[in-house]
Amino acid sequence: MKGMGTETPAIRTECLTKFYGEVPGIVDVDLEVRAGEIFGFLGPNGAGKSTTIRILLDLIRPTSGRAEVMGLDAQVDTVAVRGAVGYLPGEASFYNELRGNTFLDLVARVGNRESSRRDELLDRLDLDASRKIARYSRGMKQKLAVVAALQHDPELLILDEPTSGLDPLVQQEFYAILREFSERGRTVFFSSHVLSEVERLCDQVAVIREGRIVTVDEIAALREKMIRRLVVTFREPVAAGRLEVPGVTVVSMEGERVAMEVTGGLDGLIKRLAQFEIVDMEFERPSLEQTFLQMYAGEEGEDVNDGDA
Repeated sequence: MKGMGTETPAIRTECLTKFYGEVPGIVDVDLEVRAGEIFGFLGPNGAGKSTTIRILLDLIRPTSGRAEVMGLDAQVDTVAVRGAVGYLPGEASFYNELRGNTFLDLVARVGNRESSRRDELLDRLDLDASRKIARYSRGMKQKLAVVAALQHDPELLILDEPTSGLDPLVQQEFYAILREFSERGRTVFFSSHVLSEVERLCDQVAVIREGRIVTVDEIAALREKMIRRLVVTFREPVAAGRLEVPGVTVVSMEGERVAMEVTGGLDGLIKRLAQFEIVDMEFERPSLEQTFLQMYAGEEGEDVNDGDA
């Protein structure tokens, strides 16, 4: 696995489909993740992110379609795939009576792996692995799960909502670890429902909704489609007509305070605002729901119902 060429995708799926009885989990999911990139898998809770990941790791079997991990068939070469992957599940389970280090030893032995990065990771995440897991907070347990996934320095990381429970300072250190991981040629497949997190970390992103891939974009292209909410307080009231700029919609006006939704670049709006005296400006991070409504308004029937993922 160490010699895998960059021309071989780290992950490839073709028409991957999973039904739970008559209920679709994912339908015709096509993905290709380049080796060495941080790839975001973005979607609301229940969209099919975890189902896709579990198929990649052969934890569940697809109804139809095919999945390859590191050039290997995910359902045929299960042992080799799991040996090459570091996996952080969305809800990690622990043996609470074990100490942290004992748990990490167990994970390493079960996977027949070395723990070459354990001490470094414990130090960077500020985790005392000598304590019993039963005494860990939720955030400490999440740190332990991160170390368990990364301690053997895998070729591919598959992370399912990995920052859940981590405080902001620890999140920043975790992001730095992932960037360093990618810079050394490793691959990160990063599932999240937090748009700002994916935007900050990823090179490319696939958006999944209701079990179907609705777009795959470079992060710069996705950023152009994002809705940003801007609230500007002017020194004195401004007529709405004076704020007409392509990509800008005035949502509300209350005296000197104007709320706007912005898509695309900000250059035109900033130049227009420079004509006025401004007291305050507030940017709100876009919600995933807002971005979906903007990106797929009028296209839902084509993208979701017809299956052109």
